[in-house]
Amino acid sequence: MARIQEITIQKNVPAEMRDGTTLRADIYRPGGEAADGPYPVLLTRQPYGKELPIATDYMDAIKAAGRGYIVVIQDVRGRFDSEGEWNPSVYEFEDGYDSVEWAASLSGSNGDVGMYGASYFGMTQWQAAVMQPPSLKSMAPGITWGNYLNGAQFRGGVREIGLRFYWWMASLSPNSFFRKYREDPEKRRELLPDLVNAIDHIPDEYETLPLKNLPNPGGVMPYMFDAMDLEIDAEVWSYLNIDGRYESVEAPTFHIGCWYDVFLGETLRQYEAMKQVAARRSTMPPRLLIGPWIHGTTFPSTVGDLDFGLAASGYFLNYKGDMTDYHLRWFDATLKGREEALDSHPNVEVFVMGENHWRSYEEWPIPGSREEKWYLHAGGVLSREEPNKAANTPDEYDYDPRDPVPTIGGALLMPRIYRAGARDQRPNEERPDVLVYTSEELTEDYTVIGNVYATLFAATSAPDTDFVARLVDVYPDGRAIGVTDGIIRASARESYPAPGVIEPKQPSSITPGEVYEYTIDLWATGISFGAGHRIRVEVTSSCFPRWDRNLNTGEDTRDSIHSEIAHQQIFHDPEHPSSITLTVIDS
Repeated sequence: MARIQEITIQKNVPAEMRDGTTLRADIYRPGGEAADGPYPVLLTRQPYGKELPIATDYMDAIKAAGRGYIVVIQDVRGRFDSEGEWNPSVYEFEDGYDSVEWAASLSGSNGDVGMYGASYFGMTQWQAAVMQPPSLKSMAPGITWGNYLNGAQFRGGVREIGLRFYWWMASLSPNSFFRKYREDPEKRRELLPDLVNAIDHIPDEYETLPLKNLPNPGGVMPYMFDAMDLEIDAEVWSYLNIDGRYESVEAPTFHIGCWYDVFLGETLRQYEAMKQVAARRSTMPPRLLIGPWIHGTTFPSTVGDLDFGLAASGYFLNYKGDMTDYHLRWFDATLKGREEALDSHPNVEVFVMGENHWRSYEEWPIPGSREEKWYLHAGGVLSREEPNKAANTPDEYDYDPRDPVPTIGGALLMPRIYRAGARDQRPNEERPDVLVYTSEELTEDYTVIGNVYATLFAATSAPDTDFVARLVDVYPDGRAIGVTDGIIRASARESYPAPGVIEPKQPSSITPGEVYEYTIDLWATGISFGAGHRIRVEVTSSCFPRWDRNLNTGEDTRDSIHSEIAHQQIFHDPEHPSSITLTVIDS
């Protein structure tokens, strides 16, 4: 098909939802002699403003229209040009269904709809898909979540306060502010400096205790405080979470993830769920693409302190085009019947850091991969040998919530000053509240592609506390680059009993001084630890402000400022073999 040279853009096209609320979208469609179609429709639904770059820099709507698609970018309910009241996620089930069917009925449409988009744009796909709109024929959810307890609202039972407050304040509050005061310009002028000041000082506001005192200029973010009132066993999660409902999704799926993304764990869970669905139905298996990126929509090759090379970037993906090209090949195959568009693309493509190359596989987990345990030993040693000294003294440190371990890189969605991604952890390793366990130099490359989790046998003097585990790549020059990490709240240990398992149970208390087994899900990674490098595991009790501090009192930071110092013990004897489990493949 020849490229279409003339594109027509229609602004603020209305769509009426089942309750009479009107949502508005911008539509990019073939124009001129190619205007009649019919064409498949690509729909994305987002809360950030359909005219802003974030709506088009992930997938180029003009390029897609030039390849024979009608592209619809819609403001969700209560945002920008759409009517209604904004309440994050709550209305996306019914509105998603109605928007898909409305898009299918547009002039020039052939009646088939594909959905695409990243992060919240991805979540709107899942919530529409489980409603089974008849016209939804394909999906491409990127860097998104299905379970709010696994990286969106909580991680290991700990609030994702770094993500949540930044999202609420920097991404959502400006539009909420202008909508609330659009009929009162005098009040708007009076309060606007307070809003701007709060956004400019997000890093300072992270220190706020109790959290209920976080700034809310103009009272425009009631949803922020509503969300902070929710515990991991709140009933709302059974309504919002997609877990247990993937069987309802009838469209084939293309999943896009990042090794340093806040939703990596969920991306992999979604892929595996849809792989099982496809196998039971004998339908098209899902596709998976994971790069070395951080959460975002442009996917640069430089991630934190490392540059992974041009072929790692979203502009030149594995020498096969940009992110838009990847999307359009998927939609050509699933919406236009051109299955040959995917002939040169395997089901799974992952970028392996360290060797800095893409690898191709038929599925995830990688066929032939195996789990290997590395054990924590006295003296800061990490090795494959199991502990064999019964009198092994535990390692100890004190965790003070008033002086938490600062966040250095990782899978962040926070102000850019925090520089997400692959960062050198040496400044934190010098602290007395960070335990470090390091292997001998590797004599050959050691490739890890798959799940990573830590098993800690630990005791604390507190009635509740947190434990953090981090996997680190130690370079010959001494750099200690963070690879992946995770956290568990002691009282939430039964809600996160194993990697990839989440059971929204009520918190269960611990007895100070008693040894408990904690499983910390570090999600996954794809890295080749090079010969001459060393593998390192860090253990501590905080990563702030990425994760909410535990006050060590059993009280919630939402309501309390009182904290205590916790004395922590990490055991590594034969009865308590603390370890990290890596998923390894032959190099």
